[in-house]
Amino acid sequence: MDDETPSTDVTLRATLDERAAAPHGELLAHWFRTATDLLFSTAEGELSDSWALVTESIDGAQEVRVRDVRTHWPHLADALRPSPFYAAAGFREPPSVDDSGRIGGVRAGRGGSHTELSAQLRGGERVADAAWCAHLVDFLATALDGADPAFARIDHLSFEETTDLEAALKRPHRQALRESRTLLRGYSWVTGLPTELAARLGGPTALKATGAFHTIHELHTGGLLLQSTETLAAYDHPHMKAVFQALAPVLPPGTPEEAPDRPTPRIVFEDASCLRARRGMEAGTT
Repeated sequence: MDDETPSTDVTLRATLDERAAAPHGELLAHWFRTATDLLFSTAEGELSDSWALVTESIDGAQEVRVRDVRTHWPHLADALRPSPFYAAAGFREPPSVDDSGRIGGVRAGRGGSHTELSAQLRGGERVADAAWCAHLVDFLATALDGADPAFARIDHLSFEETTDLEAALKRPHRQALRESRTLLRGYSWVTGLPTELAARLGGPTALKATGAFHTIHELHTGGLLLQSTETLAAYDHPHMKAVFQALAPVLPPGTPEEAPDRPTPRIVFEDASCLRARRGMEAGTT
């Protein structure tokens, strides 16, 4: 699923851990079904050609291949519910042979403790359209409403499994996964917080008061989705800095450094722990 597809430019990701509110396989199937219906409907660009591949284990055993995801959905759902090691689906606009969008899921972490969910699609000029951007957030809220995910994000022109902040801090991926309910893995146009981090930040009321977010979505089983600006196109450096400052209390410590594989990282090059310390000193003098 993490193969970079040139025809896509918007990426949605979420991470499930052992505290997910439902079995990973059920949430994986729900993610695929919701993405198929909301992101890749046949009415949306006539994405009528599709495929899917599910691999049960890391050694490649017991592969399931499906042509036409919508017609053969029951067969694909049966393959997803046992929570396989890897799953992917692609959607095309005939006669093109390139995918216009993809859905994915892969087990990660020690012993496959986590499941990484993803979706990639073509935004183009629509990243400046408020209704289309709201549709992306609605999808994420629907797909994760029963999950209480450990982390989630929506990015533009970012295809890496790890976040820009993780790369800049040189945080090992397994460590970031393991600590994701203690330290936030990164921040984006839309950032998903687990219940624990949302509570440490004061919940929706306190986060709204920061002025950093256009919309805050509360998930029914816990966690928040924080939308920085109305559109992806509007998410510039000042808005990104406002998000960084609002989330600094739960971000990992350390000064970010340039990463060779991230030529244009979307992060603030400041140590979040220093910002926390300054705020503590200011609070102590008032």
